[in-house]
Amino acid sequence: MRPVTVETRAPDRQVPFDEGAEQQVLGSLLIDRDAIFKVADLLRVDDFYIARHQRIYDAAQALLERRERIDPLTIQMELARREELDRAGGQAYLRALAEGVPTAAEIDRYGRIVRDRAILRRLLGAATSIAADAYDEPTDIALALDRAEQRLFALRDESANAQLRHITASLQSNYEHLTDRMERPFEVSGIPSGFREIDYYTEGFTVGDLIVLAARPSVGKTSLALGISFNVARRGHPVLLFTLEMDAKQIVSRYLALHSRMDLLALRTGNIIDTDAAAALHGLPVFIDDTPGISIMELRTKARRASTHEKIEVIIVDYIQLIRTGEDDENRVQEIATITRNLKSLARELGVVVIGLSQLSRAAGDSGGEPKLSTLREGGSLEQDADIVIMLWRDREETPAGAPRLINGAVAKNRNGPTGGFQLLFESEQAKFFSKASEEGGPPA
Repeated sequence: MRPVTVETRAPDRQVPFDEGAEQQVLGSLLIDRDAIFKVADLLRVDDFYIARHQRIYDAAQALLERRERIDPLTIQMELARREELDRAGGQAYLRALAEGVPTAAEIDRYGRIVRDRAILRRLLGAATSIAADAYDEPTDIALALDRAEQRLFALRDESANAQLRHITASLQSNYEHLTDRMERPFEVSGIPSGFREIDYYTEGFTVGDLIVLAARPSVGKTSLALGISFNVARRGHPVLLFTLEMDAKQIVSRYLALHSRMDLLALRTGNIIDTDAAAALHGLPVFIDDTPGISIMELRTKARRASTHEKIEVIIVDYIQLIRTGEDDENRVQEIATITRNLKSLARELGVVVIGLSQLSRAAGDSGGEPKLSTLREGGSLEQDADIVIMLWRDREETPAGAPRLINGAVAKNRNGPTGGFQLLFESEQAKFFSKASEEGGPPA
């Protein structure tokens, strides 16, 4: 059978741009010295397609930065100083731009048209780069897909221009929030963790926040994260769990132990089948992805899809140091910085809570003392990007056989609240944390 040749050559089409809209924007800048403030945060120089329009707008931005008046004369002088007046069309073209716009009232609308055409051109550029990568027949298909998604998502993030909000609107939403808190004074303002010791400091987790849960190996950070996710999901908040360290079967066994009186080993080996615990987990809004070595862009893609279909409210990543960026030329500190920056932007973009687990460096030691923020493994970006950092550590004292182990904890960083220490009880046979706080919700001991 002869191979089928697919014709991929697209018919010749004009690159998206609107010369009239570009002229309307520039003409408005020339006749109204305040018009620049309406488009300065919307448009950049390369949003204009025609080269002479780019030069004129660049000159206007330079005048704005120097806080000088913008009019036909000052633009002409700036272009002449740069020796670009003739390439910008000369004095006659500047005069024609100014005379062709009766009023600057429509600069917002024309500015958005120019911006939209620029986004379409960048989309064509991204598509061309993606096609070029595909024609090169890369051996690492997953990496090629990651790069393609990264180009598109970067374009999407760039096009989502944040608009300024007047303080009155923010005050109104804050007043509504305070009114709601007054009507329900015994509930936390965010998503409760299920542990009063933690909620005392955090008032629950706030959407848009990046929470870092850090500890040395075998202290219990995964168990605490699963306990939090179980409590959150049980209250009706959908949870997406990215587990890079364990597979889905191990995670389900942990969840069964959280809701069972049987020990984890018996549940994993099948010596005991707890049907009640299994029934309690049925229908729990928890979604598990156990892709090993997932890249940050693949994680963001899956999170976006899950958020769209399942209305995810909490995302847990176990753990941050196992994520890869897909870039070979970065050192590990730069990779972690890229990962944490993406996790924080993902929390803001989707309006979810992101809980990222992290290892502590060996500098934290096993002395039983409280670890410092500086001991977060591989760079200070974790400390910088996180809204809340929770540390766990254990004392050197031996725990009697069969007794719950005392685990020390601390909210080491809290961007919008107090910091302080707490203690939790850990039952190793069930890999389960217990709260020590009183029902009154007072401060931890």
